[in-house]
Amino acid sequence: MTRAEMTEIFALLMIAYPNAEMFRAQTQQSLKEKLAPTITLWTACLREVDFWTAQKAVIRLCRACKFPPTIAEMLEAAQTVGQEVAQEIRCAYLQARSAVLLECGDPEEAYSTLPTRTRKVIDEMGGMEAFFHPGEGMFDMQGFMDTYERLLRANPVGLPGGARKELSGGGSV
Repeated sequence: MTRAEMTEIFALLMIAYPNAEMFRAQTQQSLKEKLAPTITLWTACLREVDFWTAQKAVIRLCRACKFPPTIAEMLEAAQTVGQEVAQEIRCAYLQARSAVLLECGDPEEAYSTLPTRTRKVIDEMGGMEAFFHPGEGMFDMQGFMDTYERLLRANPVGLPGGARKELSGGGSV
């Protein structure tokens, strides 16, 4: 995550925890000066966390914590978000694959049994022909997973301060 993105994360934390001592200052300028070293440290410690995942982690932490999170709590929440997203994608892939196999290789019949979100991913890939290659008996697992994550992250986030269209957590695809 970049320093600018971390500054946006701190703006969200300021909204969520308006009474926290760390966000109190006489002026906006003194607040910026007070938070500058903190934002620099957080950026260095969380550089491997992408902005979208950090946004989802902030939402998770705001729902669970009475006080602003520590760096370790933020990292743990970000890792949990990443694991949950990966698990959701794997489950959707396995469900789509199982549907095709249970329908004895009839991709169109299998497609009609899938949840809307999974069908949207397959449509974005180019349809069932792109997902399943009957002659080869092969599924495009990587294409499905990449497309699912891209669509998941492309949804508006709806957070204060403007929604980035790069990433999203619990929204619909």
